[in-house]
Amino acid sequence: MKNKILPLTALFLATALLPGCSKSGSIPGVEPGGEPTVIEATYTVTFNPCNNGASEVVTKTGPTGKKVSLPTPSNFANKVFAGWSKTYIPSKKMGDVNNLISEYVIEDKNIVLYAAYNQASSHTSTEIANYMNGLKASSQPNHLYYHYYRFAAGYGAWDVWAWAYKPDASEGAKFDWKSDVDDFGGAYVDIDLTATYDGGWNAATKTMGGTPVSYQGAEEIGLQIVRTETRQTGSGFWVNDGSNLYIKLSDYAMDLPGGGTAYHVFVVQDAVQEPKQEPIADASDPFDGDDGTNVTYGNSAYDNVNWGSTSSKTSTASDFKNVGVGYQIMVSSFADSDGDGFGDIYGITSKLDYLENLGVKALWLTPIQLSDSYHGYDITDYEKVDPKFGSKTSPAGVANGGVVSSETAMADYQQLINAAHARGMKVVMDLVLNHTSTSNKWFVKSGNLDNEYRGYYQWGNHKSQTHITEKNNWYQYGDHPYSYYAKFGSAMPELNFSYKTTREAVEDMSVFWAKDIGVDGFRLDAVKHIYMDDETTTRSGDTVVLDISASGNYSSNITKNLHFFRELKSTVTSKSGKDVFFVGENFDGHAYHVAPYYEAFDSMFDFYAYFNLTSAAATGRYNTTSKYGTASGFLEGTGAFTPKMGDDVSNSTSAFSAATGRAWNYPAVYKTYNDYRGDTSLPGSFTSNHDIARVINRIAGTGTNEGLDKQGNITESNYDSYEQSANCVKIAEILFPGLTWVYYGDELGMTGNFPSGKDANSDYADLWYRQPMKWTATQDGEYMTDYYVTGSNMKVGWDDVNASSKVVPASVQVGDANSQYSILKKFINLKTADDAVAKALILGTFAKANFAYGNNAANVLCFTRSYNGTTIKVAVNFNGEAIGGNSLEGTVLAQYNNPSNNRSTLPPYSVIVVKQ
Repeated sequence: MKNKILPLTALFLATALLPGCSKSGSIPGVEPGGEPTVIEATYTVTFNPCNNGASEVVTKTGPTGKKVSLPTPSNFANKVFAGWSKTYIPSKKMGDVNNLISEYVIEDKNIVLYAAYNQASSHTSTEIANYMNGLKASSQPNHLYYHYYRFAAGYGAWDVWAWAYKPDASEGAKFDWKSDVDDFGGAYVDIDLTATYDGGWNAATKTMGGTPVSYQGAEEIGLQIVRTETRQTGSGFWVNDGSNLYIKLSDYAMDLPGGGTAYHVFVVQDAVQEPKQEPIADASDPFDGDDGTNVTYGNSAYDNVNWGSTSSKTSTASDFKNVGVGYQIMVSSFADSDGDGFGDIYGITSKLDYLENLGVKALWLTPIQLSDSYHGYDITDYEKVDPKFGSKTSPAGVANGGVVSSETAMADYQQLINAAHARGMKVVMDLVLNHTSTSNKWFVKSGNLDNEYRGYYQWGNHKSQTHITEKNNWYQYGDHPYSYYAKFGSAMPELNFSYKTTREAVEDMSVFWAKDIGVDGFRLDAVKHIYMDDETTTRSGDTVVLDISASGNYSSNITKNLHFFRELKSTVTSKSGKDVFFVGENFDGHAYHVAPYYEAFDSMFDFYAYFNLTSAAATGRYNTTSKYGTASGFLEGTGAFTPKMGDDVSNSTSAFSAATGRAWNYPAVYKTYNDYRGDTSLPGSFTSNHDIARVINRIAGTGTNEGLDKQGNITESNYDSYEQSANCVKIAEILFPGLTWVYYGDELGMTGNFPSGKDANSDYADLWYRQPMKWTATQDGEYMTDYYVTGSNMKVGWDDVNASSKVVPASVQVGDANSQYSILKKFINLKTADDAVAKALILGTFAKANFAYGNNAANVLCFTRSYNGTTIKVAVNFNGEAIGGNSLEGTVLAQYNNPSNNRSTLPPYSVIVVKQ
């Protein structure tokens, strides 16, 4: 018989026994508890509505394909029939209410359905209506009442943290439950939306207060139910029931008899992401009867990937071999089209003329999928665009009456993709796969023991498994014995990619964006974190990259990581029918730790080049060769790479077979990238990015003779000199192989100074890497962004130098032939033109050269790029003094800071590019 899909009423099923149920109704040929036997002519449908020891069994028979009616079994005490499930939960003695069946793929075997039940309400609809009327009489105008129902006592151990979320974000304040607890709504907190509270949290001292907090004017409120004691006992982590809940006040409005409006929100323990406008009468406890053994960590049932099967290596995405230069956009900080202060997608579309004029041919947007944060790196729904990135003034927003939604934001994104494609630009989507938000529906279902989703994350029992501790990045889920793994912090649980179902869900989602929406590629976040050594079991033959420091153990299983990404790249390319581009982020300056990832990726971000070039630029400023490292040393180092693997891992050098023994210099590293790719790789050099210091600040930093390790602040008085050094690095990055990403604002010479007393280890330090794009001279100009970060009193604004006249706004620089914008544009155009020069700069070989002589000539970056008979010579003088030049004959393609006509002198902070 051929498999096909039929509606639920057409299911044919065979008997099986529920524990504690009657044996009546067994089919001949099927032993109780044994394997199902196919029956030739007829099939028997057996429904097992057993619950709490009941023994009712209903059986129906009929020919193959015959539709049978579905019986509705009797309800049990305090239980209401919800539907039929294929999955039986022994601890609850019934079917899984989270896995009810609406259709089934018919197979030639016998199946059994189990009845599933919800908790019956102990209150009638009339009683609930009377309760709500009572609230109307007792509520005060402009107050928010947050009701919380627990299945057991213990309200006193919890409290509420609340903050204004939209339109303006703020710091939060703590609220305690009122003493009166009822059977309808449980306990509640009362928040006066017109009052000012003493709020704020000092993570260093673990003390509360000192920051005035007001909810006046808030349209949306953020709420978090917190285990009170964990503010003091945890290492910065507050144990929550559920996750952050964001509620739109207008959705919970209650008109009061005396005039005015109050707001009532009702949630239930373990389901706070599903708020209601009245008491939740039919809630059931998902942990009722749970014995604490529902773990995934170390459970072979959730490690079912075929590790012996490796996907074929795909060729490098051909369309991206012509791109040359892309542009990274921090969406929230780039361009605000509708005046709410927050950057949006339509703002980017409105600036495509600017970007096209600059010469970039690809756009990389930081995450635009639904998330809890301003930055988007904690996804709550992978297939929705976040409304915060939508615009009231876009065509979709206007058509919807100025109301922004996920649907209008998706339309804005589709419009951007279409408009970019019309200009010959690619769009690369930032895809955060390693972790999600705790608000993600996958995590909520997984946390509440939903069988379909439980294996999506790593769950351990911190009471019985000694490894499961907060010190090892495992965080407690509510007041249950389970903890989840989250290396990036408690709000970002990590997906379990040893579970095949998780992989399939992510593959399907990626295909959706590539095939249905039209993105051209993906920037994959935190690729080494997919399998950290402390979250997965190491198999014989796996290679573990050791990375242990004072900040923690960041060792990773590179063998498993490559297995996952090769499969993902192959599957997405095949199913989408597109030559999808993959660029990976491995935040590691160790090039030979990154190199093996080219087996799965077209491109990897080149932190190795960024760290070394900025160090060389800083050394040159001192007119010495003994400071942080020289340009020449970066290009001709001879030390050999030897992997440092764990002694307990067999065959530990397998992932590094093409790297072991290779010299430590850039030409050898680039060759290694290509060897792993088996094709021409496209290294992802960059001028800076959203996670690290802007190039100008890094050059101003401090460190040791091994390189810079701290950024420095720029002043108006030293800006001009440092910006010349920064331009040399940016230009060098553009002339390096592959695809160079210009970080928004670097083309304007923007800075990223820290406030007084702050450094890279301070809370919210990365805000200073993400300052508003300078479109106009003042921050209240058109398209300017100006916003606070939710849950804090931190504002994303300019530092003093960006606010000064030293950094000229884009509106002025575009028309100035001598501006920073025009300088960078000149070199970008070399790499994005459709000609032999661009091919040489993107795909050509890379070789060290000697175009400089004299003292400190080691600080001049000299190299050639060659492809199909075209050779390009490059000399970048990082020194603060002139250096002699030679062998630079040929056609000058571009220069910076005016090398002499005969090229015998390379002025301070200068660049020359010559076609041989």
